Amino acid sequence: MDHQNYTVEDLVCDESFQRYCLGADEEASKFWETWISSHPEKLALVREAEQLIHIISARQGKLPVQLEHLKDSIRRFDLLKDALQPDQVEAQAPVIPIKRNKVKWMAGMAASVLALVVTGYFLLKPATVEPPVVAEQKSDIDGTGIFTGNAPRKTVVLPDGSVVTLRSNSKIVLAKNFNTGSRELHLSGEAFFDVRSQSIPFIVHTDEVNIEVLGTVFNVCAYPDNELTETSLFRGKVAVTRKGHPEQKVILSPSQKMVYSNKTGRLTGTENPLKVVSMLPDPVSHKAQEIAWVRNRLKIDDEPLGTIAAKLQQWYGIHISFTDEDVKAYRYSGTFESETVVKALEALQLSYPFNFEVKKDSIVISK
Repeated sequence: MDHQNYTVEDLVCDESFQRYCLGADEEASKFWETWISSHPEKLALVREAEQLIHIISARQGKLPVQLEHLKDSIRRFDLLKDALQPDQVEAQAPVIPIKRNKVKWMAGMAASVLALVVTGYFLLKPATVEPPVVAEQKSDIDGTGIFTGNAPRKTVVLPDGSVVTLRSNSKIVLAKNFNTGSRELHLSGEAFFDVRSQSIPFIVHTDEVNIEVLGTVFNVCAYPDNELTETSLFRGKVAVTRKGHPEQKVILSPSQKMVYSNKTGRLTGTENPLKVVSMLPDPVSHKAQEIAWVRNRLKIDDEPLGTIAAKLQQWYGIHISFTDEDVKAYRYSGTFESETVVKALEALQLSYPFNFEVKKDSIVISK
């Protein structure tokens, strides 16, 4: 067997290596100690695999119990991996139910948390961010857009040198003659802007508001289906105007954000519906929550599962539906960084149980 080309996953799934890590086999220990000595360049790989094995074996009970726990976790990983790789299965892909017995749920919580680590490590490793796209100033892009699709993020360099990071399912459309007489674009979705300072104003149009800047760093969240449109400022200064109402305008300073209710704002008469509030840092990371998505970090703060599902759809680009309306009202809090969608849902289950099924190209949540 060619151990030289082993990956971390290969090591974790190798029964001889498992027994070496758990001290269950003297012969295996001698083999792997000799192999590691002969391949010092593999030491970091070995240590990473060792750590994973110790986590998922849970160090619970005697060695045979630990080994069985380890094998069971790997079997469950294989089932989940197959369920989420439709291009490698038949058209009639099996539905893999992931359920929790509500009576036994509390007793198994600790082991389940540990088992999540290996599932999250191997299953659907978060997609790498694509390299920046340079939007050259050519006639064939005038008036057309850049769309992320289901990619988690896409970084775009505009013709003026400004850099835009688009979130999943977001689109920007450059105005004709961008950077020759004006710098205007339309945003649908969410984007983080680092605008190069010029004498030409830079204007971001959304369905509800217009944001005018010179040189600044800011974030705009303007998904058409969201309840709110938000503009968060990190450096410089921006002016936000309600679309069609130039008299309704606010000026933002760093660490402030504008919040506009897409539903009630349209019903407002003379009162300015553009509200300015201070940005609050994340209590753990002390960084701005508004751009956690740029750092591959998803923050949930006492939110209903229906709202969380919408965030997960945007975050992972996978459709999530419910078979029971009551489940949508379950509330959760948590922070996910570089997690998979399955790991995120399993972690939420530990707070208050529900069931979900991973289908060919979607996830269905039920009681």
